[in-house]
Amino acid sequence: MRQGIVGVAGRSWLAGAAMLVAAAVPASAQGTGNGYLFGAPDAQLTVRGGWFIASANSSFYSQATRDFTLSKSDFSSPTLGAELGIRLAPQLDFTLDAAWSGMSKGTHYRNFVDNNNQEIEQSTALRRVPLTVNLKAFLAPRGRSVGRLAYIPSKVVPWVGVGAGATWYSLEQSGDFINTTSGAVYNDKFQDSGWGPALQGMGGVDVSLTPRIALTGDARYLWSKASMGTDFQGYDKIDLSGVSLALGVTFRL
Repeated sequence: MRQGIVGVAGRSWLAGAAMLVAAAVPASAQGTGNGYLFGAPDAQLTVRGGWFIASANSSFYSQATRDFTLSKSDFSSPTLGAELGIRLAPQLDFTLDAAWSGMSKGTHYRNFVDNNNQEIEQSTALRRVPLTVNLKAFLAPRGRSVGRLAYIPSKVVPWVGVGAGATWYSLEQSGDFINTTSGAVYNDKFQDSGWGPALQGMGGVDVSLTPRIALTGDARYLWSKASMGTDFQGYDKIDLSGVSLALGVTFRL
């Protein structure tokens, strides 16, 4: 299941990123001189990949890690993201950002076995998709103009940003479970999905490789919680927060 979730989402993100990059290449070729641009870029597109470190601080995680062979670190996972930035000022962008992270893990009860002395097995899968709008401030000039036409991007530019939006999540637990009243083992599937508000703080650095392309180091903290549905009644809001660390490629458009 883990490979299925990661593989399908990963291929979808890569296909979308490839289409965006392909669309940007013709325009980029027309606007690039020998080591410089013909004017400051109006926008930039960043595609990134890395690791999401889940906070996992709510009652669902507490019970899941107590009853099953799960730890909080099992809810951390690979992450993929894309950000489109629109230039508002020489050192300020408005950005639209989307990211994805997902995990799946097979487990069994820590302290119980069935009547045949076999493990009582199940699986847990969780996906997150935060969508945010942000303001991104560059802490150094992004480049300099030479004459009326030439624009030379800076080699290294650090940046910080803040944003807000919403996080969609999908949670599934399926397999064999114990009825706490009768002690009987039964097979079931519990599913939930929904949206919760999100706040985001971020920082990083762009390192120019060519006039149009930069390598981007990216760190973000996402705060987000969402109410859980009928299959998970009795739990408080699920914690979707965490820290993501990623490397990406930025295309100046």
